[in-house]
Amino acid sequence: MNENLLIKAPLASELFALIKDLPVIDWHNHLSIADIAANKSFANMADLWVKSDPYKHRAMRICGVPEKYITGEASDYEKFQAWAGTLPRLIGNPLYHWSELELKRIFDIDEQLNENTAPAIWEKANECLKQPKCSACGLLDTFNVEYAAPCVQLCEDLTPFASIRKGIVPSLRGDDIVACNADFIGKLQSATSISIKDWDSFAKAISQRIEALHAANCRFADHALDDGFIYIASDGKEQQRFAQLLEGPLPQNETCAIASAILRLLAEEYASHGWTMQLHIGARRQTSSRLRTLAGPAGGYAGIGHTCDIRSITCMLDDFEKAPSGLSRVILYTLNPADNAALTVLTGSYSQDGVVAKVQAGPAWWFCDHLFGMQQCFENYAAYGVLSTFVGMTTDSRSLLSFVRHEYFRRVFCAWLAEKADKGEVPDDFDALASIATAVSYGNPKSII
Repeated sequence: MNENLLIKAPLASELFALIKDLPVIDWHNHLSIADIAANKSFANMADLWVKSDPYKHRAMRICGVPEKYITGEASDYEKFQAWAGTLPRLIGNPLYHWSELELKRIFDIDEQLNENTAPAIWEKANECLKQPKCSACGLLDTFNVEYAAPCVQLCEDLTPFASIRKGIVPSLRGDDIVACNADFIGKLQSATSISIKDWDSFAKAISQRIEALHAANCRFADHALDDGFIYIASDGKEQQRFAQLLEGPLPQNETCAIASAILRLLAEEYASHGWTMQLHIGARRQTSSRLRTLAGPAGGYAGIGHTCDIRSITCMLDDFEKAPSGLSRVILYTLNPADNAALTVLTGSYSQDGVVAKVQAGPAWWFCDHLFGMQQCFENYAAYGVLSTFVGMTTDSRSLLSFVRHEYFRRVFCAWLAEKADKGEVPDDFDALASIATAVSYGNPKSII
């Protein structure tokens, strides 16, 4: 691997040298708590690197790899070989650079992975996996992870966090709360021993679980506002709708209304506890029914939806702000690049005295998490917001190796700053740019955990 990857200008090299070894703050990911709690040792490279990564699965499908070698019955080595045959075809895709960095940083492998080199790389990397640095906790140490917040559901058992590695804390994934149904209510009753008979008892049970999460050092919550999301302001009929919900599914228009009411309830809880609310906007998750059946709900086949309903987003944030506890810190992510400017402008629409970046545009997310997508976001943060307040990078990944994306992000950011300085668009002042690079890579995310 070329150690100057994406870094060309001397100023970029100087900036990257300053920030490359800063600790990693990763406030949103989908890591396996069970793997970290058990300090799992991985059986082989397919187990660690290929089998659970929907990014790779998507690329392999596009390249025509049969599902047998992706999520099917093929052996681990066959799946690794299939990935090795795919990688050389991915020039321009972030997976190409991520894979280079992962092989170098963890396994000290400089050789390009392809069908010919796959057998030797398989053997060398598998031998490396026997070392303590390649266990789940060893990888966290190797990547200098100071803080990581894997997603949990509201009713999930939190006891593993009591004995888990320092700096690993839960973050709430709240989609099942907002999509409330009989199954969720049953889980919530079991988790709280509260009999949920009406809206008030539902709210009490929610509050109890939020308290439990807060005690386990949870400080972030995340909600997906998928393609077609519509917010409906309160008409005072929450009690009535929830009573109907207890009887069975609601009509679509009533479902949107109760979902909006639940979001208001949760936003009030988050604000009162000082949490950050993350809103992931614009995914189109229902695409191929065939692939969903084959690979499950996180199989790498989702798409980008229409541009978001700005009226819904702004009305919702306005209602959150009017609540007794006010508006929590909010991070807005968009999957549709066409929404970058609109959502970044909102970072100045709900400001609060003495609070830096109360509402924040999040990092380039999911399909936008690459060189071009990151550069687009930097341009928007700088032009429509305040770049120096940006909270940087989070992986949103299921893979422990994905922490290498923080290095990738830092490389892209330093190269972008240096290019701006070379064009005369920002001062050619190392100290000023170093201050921004350090804040975005570490200081700003550190301030919100």
